Amino acid sequence: MTDILSTHPAYPATESRPETVEFGGVRYDDPFRWLEEDADPVVATWQRAQDEYAQAHLAALPASGAFTDRLQAIGETDDVTVPMFAGGRWFRRHVPEDQDLAVVEVSAGPGEPGRRIVDLNAMRSGEPLHLAGFHPSPDGRKAIFAWTAGGREEPDIRVIDIDTGATIVDGLPHRKPQNFAWLPDGSGFLYLALDAALAGEPALRRLLLNSPSEAPAEDVVLDHPVARPILCADRRHIVLALDHLAPRLDYILDTQGDAGWQPFLKGVPGIFRGDILGDHFLAITDAGAPRGRLVAIPLATPADRDTWIEIVPASDNVLAFVLVTGGRAVLLEWIDTYSRLRVIGKNGGFEGEIALPGRGMVNSFGANMVLPTMLDPIARAADGEILFVFSAFDQAPALYGANLATRETRKLGEPKHRLDVQICDLDCRSADGARVLYHVVARSDLDRTKPQPTVITGYGGFNVTVAPGWLGTQWAAWIEAGGVVALAHLRGGGEHGTPWFEQGRMKLKQNSFNDVHAIAEDLIVRGITAPERLGVTGGSNGGVMASAVAVQRPDLYRASIPVVPITDVLARVRDPVTMVSSLDYGDPADPEMAEAIHRWSPYQNVRDGLAYPAMLIDCGANDPRCPPWHGRKFAARVQQASTGDLPILLRVRADAGHGSVGKAQKVRMSADNLAFFAHQLGLDD
Repeated sequence: MTDILSTHPAYPATESRPETVEFGGVRYDDPFRWLEEDADPVVATWQRAQDEYAQAHLAALPASGAFTDRLQAIGETDDVTVPMFAGGRWFRRHVPEDQDLAVVEVSAGPGEPGRRIVDLNAMRSGEPLHLAGFHPSPDGRKAIFAWTAGGREEPDIRVIDIDTGATIVDGLPHRKPQNFAWLPDGSGFLYLALDAALAGEPALRRLLLNSPSEAPAEDVVLDHPVARPILCADRRHIVLALDHLAPRLDYILDTQGDAGWQPFLKGVPGIFRGDILGDHFLAITDAGAPRGRLVAIPLATPADRDTWIEIVPASDNVLAFVLVTGGRAVLLEWIDTYSRLRVIGKNGGFEGEIALPGRGMVNSFGANMVLPTMLDPIARAADGEILFVFSAFDQAPALYGANLATRETRKLGEPKHRLDVQICDLDCRSADGARVLYHVVARSDLDRTKPQPTVITGYGGFNVTVAPGWLGTQWAAWIEAGGVVALAHLRGGGEHGTPWFEQGRMKLKQNSFNDVHAIAEDLIVRGITAPERLGVTGGSNGGVMASAVAVQRPDLYRASIPVVPITDVLARVRDPVTMVSSLDYGDPADPEMAEAIHRWSPYQNVRDGLAYPAMLIDCGANDPRCPPWHGRKFAARVQQASTGDLPILLRVRADAGHGSVGKAQKVRMSADNLAFFAHQLGLDD
């Protein structure tokens, strides 16, 4: 049998069946369209052969066992989340050290031992389970509990009684419910029925606990598939945010009145997010401020801009999020991507800054992706107090609290791991002259006078900010072993305000990839790495990035690991959930967008006769957002085209979805990725 690590890999045979396809007037021959069909037994057999080949290759890598051992020794470090506070109770979600899956506990304090009320480990009967949501009612007596199996995103839903454990509601009449918001009196809740939205049906629903078999539609007309109802700080009003990338607050509901939903900022240009303080809505908006400004909008005259009061004017800082509690507001800002918290008093003036433990990231969970347009990065605690997770490149996430009146910070937990690292905040110029920031993180004693094994990681899409915080257990193990990480702030993300987001999407999507190429070239010029020691990776939209840059500049990268990527950005029209990505990539039915997508879509840009970088294309078998057929087609096409000796591997993980499920699966995935990079970039030398 051929050595699995030898040159000239002998891949499982793949038949080329050219078929002419057309999207938006763009026509071309697709040799592997047949690999899109999940139900085809031939496809299933081919995928299994490719996956077995990849597993054998990965298991034989020299560093595989060592990385597995180290990852297990470090443990899970980025699973810290902000506990929820409701009715004087605290609800903490976490994965116990001796178990694989998440639990939820209720206690009298954020750091006190709790009573377990949800245990996915006890519920598991086959596939691993994922905690998809836990939402306590305002009085802390009930909770909406959502979970998924095997990475699928069609959650089971229960409403449970916290004191007795009894099930109040078992199941909802929709397959994809999300974005829950309790009514203030706890009599029921609002939610988005995404499956209804994608089918063109009314999407915002209301379920009352005294009639749980019904979930009638709310009387609002939505022009976007994603809507998020938000219960405001006054515990009276609910605002409805449309568009999770660029939120608009179209409607408001006074739950103590009879008028029903009323237009709020519907039709007012700009992005808005905020909270109610007194009789004003305190809003961050990009209207007249590329990086945001803070305004107070009267609830009585929201559409009349002349009545707005500017609280914080536009500046070079990015205004990310504002939250109200105890008659004050806390403002999260990003200064060259690093976090700052300031308190705004009742009169609208700054009262001071909340001291953070260092330069790093504020978020509501441990991962270093901040999504203030979708997930609040700060949480309310008792009146006038907040909770947040802080981390830095050298410090794993830990829970902190702060009092807005005194601006004193309390540490409520210890970081699970620390690193002794050197950090370089660098910048370079992209192809069009745009200044691109990135951070280089390496072990403090690493010799940076010679090229070292380096991996660029980033996201660059959907207005998501990749923050300079803890990089996770995977990259901690890489850095300890002598590897270097370059965290990239790419256009399409939210790191530098609305223009940064807009410059990396739709017809300008190529800018995101040009930014990666610019960082790669800058790392090489600085002597930090060399092409034969440089890798690139990312997940989801970051997987799109890792696929695209590898085929665009195979001379620049030695290895690429696209994790759960979309690789055929034109053919994604077959999947309604994936088509939501048209908000960032454009609609293939539009001739102009089809041409633009065709110029950069990874699958369509693989060229015959080139030596491509080593690739580990890592997919989840049950992923509805980035289905594994994208990985199948991409692997087949690159294997067919490449003239080089470097391996092109397809890994399709069973019982996984849009990422790993459970600690054991996460360790396996991380060890595979690190061993692959170590072998290709020379770290295991």
